[in-house]
Amino acid sequence: MDCLLKFLACLMLSALVTVQLLLVSPYRNRLTDDSINGKILETYESVISKGKVVLDAMGNYEPNTAYILINGEKQKLVDAFPVELDLRDGDVVGIQLKMGSPTFYVFLLSRKGSIKTDLKGSTIQIKPGVNTLFRVTDNTSER
Repeated sequence: MDCLLKFLACLMLSALVTVQLLLVSPYRNRLTDDSINGKILETYESVISKGKVVLDAMGNYEPNTAYILINGEKQKLVDAFPVELDLRDGDVVGIQLKMGSPTFYVFLLSRKGSIKTDLKGSTIQIKPGVNTLFRVTDNTSER
């Protein structure tokens, strides 16, 4: 039994090494061809979409009265706008404004990367308390 287990372990290890060498070789395109779905897999593909979003503000924003929330967690205290955020697919972005602070408006200045937002309007009014701005979604469906 011990000899059989050693033989199977060596066989699996050699199969793993062979597959990895074939994926590095020029035969990769033939091995990873997904012609049924019409797509050849790339050398490096990620299922997580990443990007950057820049938020700007209009109105009377008092410095250090708002926190940027990503997925409900405080990420950064806003000294001044515009603010650049590194986001991934599925993130929910919000702003927590300190009680007693004047309201102001936030808008999306720019978006970079393979993400999009479900932002409904061009500007969002920020009132004291927690305000949800948008959810980040994958941009690959548009391509």
